[in-house]
Amino acid sequence: MKRFILGILMIVCLTLFSLGNKANAMGLFYTNASYPLTATGTKITNLSNLKSGKSDCLNVLWFVEVGDAGIEKAMKDGQIKKVSFIDINEKTVFIFFRKITTTVYGE
Repeated sequence: MKRFILGILMIVCLTLFSLGNKANAMGLFYTNASYPLTATGTKITNLSNLKSGKSDCLNVLWFVEVGDAGIEKAMKDGQIKKVSFIDINEKTVFIFFRKITTTVYGE
């Protein structure tokens, strides 16, 4: 009986824990996904002329998170003045490791 109650509590805790993830990509045990963010409504005619810049942050055991995955940092990295579009890449291994990379494309 104690194991049954403990199992139910673990399932409830894991469910609530996973609901705290507000990102679009969400796998309970493993995630390796990229998804776009809307930056502007402008149409892009020539992708080869665009510059790109990256920024990332790393989380270990959901206790320590370091880095800056912000758009502004990625713009500075790629020396971008006008943003065309943004991609987010998320890699997660349960609660042990999480890395979010923001890639900004523009002129």
